[in-house]
Amino acid sequence: MRELAGRAVLITGAGSGLGRATAIRLARAGAHPIAADLDGTAAAHTVELVTGEHGAASHVELDVTDPVKVREVMQDLVSRFGDSFDGLVNNAGTDRGALISDLTDEQWQQVVAVNQSGPLYLTREFVTALGSTERAFPADVVNVISISAITVGTGAAAYNSSKAALAMLTKIMQREALECQWPIRVHGLMPSAMNTPMMEQWNLAEEVMMAPDTVASAVEFMLTLPPDTYIQNLVINSRREPAWPR
Repeated sequence: MRELAGRAVLITGAGSGLGRATAIRLARAGAHPIAADLDGTAAAHTVELVTGEHGAASHVELDVTDPVKVREVMQDLVSRFGDSFDGLVNNAGTDRGALISDLTDEQWQQVVAVNQSGPLYLTREFVTALGSTERAFPADVVNVISISAITVGTGAAAYNSSKAALAMLTKIMQREALECQWPIRVHGLMPSAMNTPMMEQWNLAEEVMMAPDTVASAVEFMLTLPPDTYIQNLVINSRREPAWPR
């Protein structure tokens, strides 16, 4: 298995929820998480939590829907961390629950921009910034999709369809990474409901949702796999979860 010590990993949406839990877990294993979030203050707080446990971390304010900013951040991280920057967790996501009849153009476009376009921009610029240098270990990309990509329910047209698109995009990334010999491998992760701020609008009981750290352990597993493997798609469910319509 591959060690995490000394590796710099960019985690989007790391100001709360799964992103924050992932940053803390990876830091405990010796990695240097870079907490990225649209809310720079929240990302900075994640760094405070990491350093409070004597770990090392950095933060950056980042709008994943801005391709120019994404490119600038990627180039800066390669400049700062060099070859040790070899991990990207596309975790940032948003949900604007509404029936199709009530769904506004703004809601639709924002969800698609964050959930689908964001991972595309980040992965594209990550591959470009890394260049074609041969590596002993491939760099890692983890796309946090959602079980909502393969389930159907009311009130989640934007979220479910954007995550389904991300699931297909992940498969294409995996194929191109192999055929084009990119210096990366791409993993897909589909968690069910987690106890995060985004889930508050759905009013699920806390006891039926997974803890973010549980899912973060799956991210850690992906990042530490031997170099000749990757996770095509991992679905992770809570045994306590009720029938989930989405």
